[in-house]
Amino acid sequence: MRFDSLVLAFCDRFLAQRTFDLIVAPALADLEFEEASGRRSRIAMRAAVLRAIIGGWRHDVARGTDTFLRMTLLSVCYYMFPVALSAGIFKTWSGFFTAGVAVLALSLVPVMVCFWPERRVRPTE
Repeated sequence: MRFDSLVLAFCDRFLAQRTFDLIVAPALADLEFEEASGRRSRIAMRAAVLRAIIGGWRHDVARGTDTFLRMTLLSVCYYMFPVALSAGIFKTWSGFFTAGVAVLALSLVPVMVCFWPERRVRPTE
């Protein structure tokens, strides 16, 4: 697979369309221009594209963090209520905290499913 194809496949799966259009697409255009002119090394040009992808991913993560945390808190509170009501069945505090950590870990799964980006299919050219 070519580098461009790998970048497009990764961006389709893990980045928002707006982020791709504003951050990664210009970096890919610069990569094509620089390859055609032969001014810089191939490694430096690809590193610049990878840096743009990482920056775009950080931007997407930062943009949705507050909603993600609120949904996680809602899910944890929902599942911790039965655990708190049944606190008497735990013999030690470590058992109660273990159950709390398990609830936190398991409540992240539905939130991550809700936040997983929709897969876009690019038209073949």
